[in-house]
Parts: sequence; structure tokens; C-alpha cells
Amino acid sequence: MAVTDEAVVRETERWFLKRGLPHFTADYNAAQDIWTRALPALILLFLVEVAVNAPSREFPIWLDVVVVAAAFAALGAVWALVNRARRRAAFARPDDVGVWEVAFFVVVPALVPLAVGGQEGAAAVTAAINVFVLGGIYLSTSYGLVPMTRWALGKLVRQAGTVLNLLVRALPLLLLFITFLFINTEVWQVASGLTWQALLVVVALFVLVGTGFAVIRLPRQIGELASFESWDHAEQRLHGTPLEHVLDEVGEPPEGTPALSSRQWGNVGLVVLVSEGIQIVLVAVLVFAFFVVFGTFAIERAVIESWIGQDPDRLATLDMWGQELVLTRELLHVAAFLAAFAGLYFTVVLLTDTTYREEFLEEVVDEVRESFAARAVYLAYLGGGDGVSTTVSPT
Repeated sequence: MAVTDEAVVRETERWFLKRGLPHFTADYNAAQDIWTRALPALILLFLVEVAVNAPSREFPIWLDVVVVAAAFAALGAVWALVNRARRRAAFARPDDVGVWEVAFFVVVPALVPLAVGGQEGAAAVTAAINVFVLGGIYLSTSYGLVPMTRWALGKLVRQAGTVLNLLVRALPLLLLFITFLFINTEVWQVASGLTWQALLVVVALFVLVGTGFAVIRLPRQIGELASFESWDHAEQRLHGTPLEHVLDEVGEPPEGTPALSSRQWGNVGLVVLVSEGIQIVLVAVLVFAFFVVFGTFAIERAVIESWIGQDPDRLATLDMWGQELVLTRELLHVAAFLAAFAGLYFTVVLLTDTTYREEFLEEVVDEVRESFAARAVYLAYLGGGDGVSTTVSPT
């Protein structure tokens, strides 16, 4: 492949990454593309944990220093022995990070407090932190969560006028239904009686149910997004992309493009979920803001007191036009409760109602289909377009 061809491929792969689809690149390898790049940060965290866990409260300071030095020396010796066994320089950085290296990172720092003073609690916390860190690194890097979110938010900002227009269409229907709940005594009694912790749990349950419903709908959505009327139709979507100038060099694969692997399917699913989730969160935030403003102006303190049976917890008071405007804790609770409910309701309607889907997800659908078209041409350009059927499956 010529230098110019290589440049097109690399630019296309960066284009996939910016859209949160790193798994669309050919020969994507977690050991080389994720863990190896994250290795410096992992080593730093590893050394910090060893330095923190090695000292013991029962030891004098000088003995703690000796223990830490001994721990570092032992780790250095193990590192050198492993490298020599793999015929590398003693203190060379690994070319790739596999299962054994990952297990070493999780287990060894947790063993240090056990070896020093039998500190089971510290060992368990250290291991849990390491698993959480590794999971966060893998998800954010492997599935491009950061560039994916940046792309979705950028799309939202670039088309703010369109989004606001769509929200104006959605909010009246939502508010028409939910406003009746807002002036319902039972809702105030339930929501206002919740602590902040309990309210967060309730909101999280709404989010969990909505996310579960969206995940269930993903196979059908991705199957629809991956389909094209024709090869020419797929190519038409790529004007303005890095592949635009090589379309004439690419022929249609005889049996379509290869099906998505499980990781590619999950990558596309995350892009769809994040894109939909940003719109849903925006709707919920606007509903929350509306009810806070509406409740401050329309619901007097005496009315709230009659609903909840006690004097509300006032957070701020303002006299305006001869009326006392009161912002209460109870109002914030009710607004948050109804905003979470509105988000769940909007999720269900968005994914089941054809009209809502066409109006709110049109931009998302076009962007994802453009990515599928780019993948088809990209694989054909690499000479991998003579694969299997275009049937898309999460397995």
C-alpha cells in the first residue's frame, strides 16, 4: 500500500475514534492499543499503592522505610526476572500487556498489607480500587467514551437551534401530562418525605429502568442502522469524510461487508445509548428547571404546608410584585422526582413512537449510518470487503 493510501487509512481510523468507534478500526488489539498506552499511569498507581500499603502502624518510622525499600526491591527483582525470561532487557517496558500483567497489577499491591501486618481491610480496598481503575480505563479507552461524549455534545451544540425546536415540540406534551402530578398532594407527600440519599436511589431506579429498556431495543435499532438500500447509497453518505477521495478505487464486495463482532456491536450500542441519553437528560433537566420556576411562582408556602402537613424547609425567599416567592427543599425534591419520571417516560416514547423517533433521532441515525457506510468502504479499501453477510448480531 502506498504512503498516500496509508495516510487515508490512518485518517479514517482517527475519524472513527472521534466518533467513539475505535473498534471499527482493523486489527484492534486491547493489549497493544489500551493497556500498553495506559501502562505508565498504571505503574505510577502501582508504586503509590505499594508505598502507602507497606508501612504499618506497629512499626517505627525507620522500619517502615526499610519495609518500603524492601518491597520496591522485591518488585524490581520480579520485574527483571520476568523480562529476562521473555528475553527482554531487565527493566524494559512490556511491548503488550496481557492477562498476567493485569492480574499482577490487581493482586500484588493488595498482598502487601497482608504480608506486612495482616490488614485484610486494606487489601480488599486496594484490590477493589485496582479493579475499578482497570474497568474505567478499559471502558473509556476501548469504547472511546471520552471522544464519543465529546462528539455527541459537539453535535448537540452545533445544532442547538434544531434541538431546541424539537424540545419545544416534546415538552408541551410531557408537561401537559406531568403537571397534573405536580399539583397532586400524594406526590408532594412522597417526594418531600425522601432524604437526599433516598431521592438519589429513586432517581437511579428510573435511570436504570430507562437504560434497561433502551438496551433491550438496541438489537433492532442497530440492525436498522446497519442496512443500506445499495452500495451506491452507502457511498453517497461519505462525501466530506476521509474516504471521499478513494471511493472510485473501491468496488462493492460480492457478499457485503463482514458482520459486526461482539465488541464492535457493543461499541455501536454505546454510541447510540450515549447519543440518546444526552437528549433524554436534556429533556429531564428542562423539566426540572420548569417545575422549580413554576413551583416558586405558583405554589405558595401555605399551600405546600397544607399538602405535606408541616412548615416547608425554606432555602431562599424573594419578594417580587408584592408576592413572597419561596424556594423550598420539598419543591426541589418534587421537581427532581418528576424530572426523573419524565426522562423515563420520554425514553419509552422516543424508542417506541415512530414520529418521535424520526423527529428526535434523525441526526443520530444519519451519523451512525454514515459510520456504518464508512466501515463498509474502509474494509473494502483494505481488501477485506469479501467477507460474510451484512447480518448484524450482538454475538
